[in-house]
Amino acid sequence: MDEEKGSLEVPMDAPFLMRAVDLETGLKHILAPAFLGAILGGIWQWKVMPGIGDINLPNPIHGAFIVSILLSPLLYRILLDNESSRWYEYTLGLSALGLVFSIIWLSGWGAMFCGGYGALLVWVWISTDWGRYEFPPFRYGLWHAFGINLGALAGSVLAYQLL
Repeated sequence: MDEEKGSLEVPMDAPFLMRAVDLETGLKHILAPAFLGAILGGIWQWKVMPGIGDINLPNPIHGAFIVSILLSPLLYRILLDNESSRWYEYTLGLSALGLVFSIIWLSGWGAMFCGGYGALLVWVWISTDWGRYEFPPFRYGLWHAFGINLGALAGSVLAYQLL
């Protein structure tokens, strides 16, 4: 197995256990975006929502996307560390799906199903399939948007219950 500096690719002919336990993919593309979303959603619920009033906008999921889009060049550098000139593609993927999720959460009709349960099903499918391949930054932005959405939902519900 040839290893380049900084590359931890597991070849497809490797034993199943080595491919199944790919910690780098799990940490960078599954846990980190979800954890970031949970922290941002929880802080938004705790600090911003009490001052917003009856309109309840922007909600914690909107807040998590706003902050993560502002931090997207840094997220790109930490989570992907590809060509630094392609950070805008990552931001575009994060923003595109963030806009879709923001509209879903504003709609009211089936928001919990589409933004929560449906997004969870798609995120699990993506996370089990996409970790085996190398993708352009745009697609990683889409993948991370799912994690941020679900993490923000979980973090805001937890903060609401604790407060």
